[in-house]
Amino acid sequence: MDEKPIPNAYAPSCLEILKAVEKYRYLSISQIQVLFGMPKYQETKKIVLQLWKSYFLERLVLTRAGTRISICYVFALSLKGARQIAQATGKENIFYLRPRAQRSTLFLEHTIFLNNFHICLELLARKRKDLRLVFWKPDKEEVKVYLNE
Repeated sequence: MDEKPIPNAYAPSCLEILKAVEKYRYLSISQIQVLFGMPKYQETKKIVLQLWKSYFLERLVLTRAGTRISICYVFALSLKGARQIAQATGKENIFYLRPRAQRSTLFLEHTIFLNNFHICLELLARKRKDLRLVFWKPDKEEVKVYLNE
């Protein structure tokens, strides 16, 4: 079954957003906004929700303190999104979230916090020409970050 490419009407950066979600595995709308330097949250939200409605992303609900009062949505790559990346890049073994998969609140919060730190390092490396993020490997014991100066 051949997947249709992402329509250009969404935004020119849709494939890049999918690649970022694949790289980080789980991202919130705010994190995507910061990563791509999008000026308005609502525009970012519109693009991400369009990708989700088109089944390129899976959406998980992150609730705070076991209630639904404060809700944050976390997005992961879907099978359709993984196929889109594979078709565009030729990459194999792409991580994607299976439909209706669940992740614990603690796991999602931990992953979002790690991704916040990772994004900060990447943005710092983009701004400083003398610094480069060479390798990032989260481990059970520690996060290993290799910077090349």
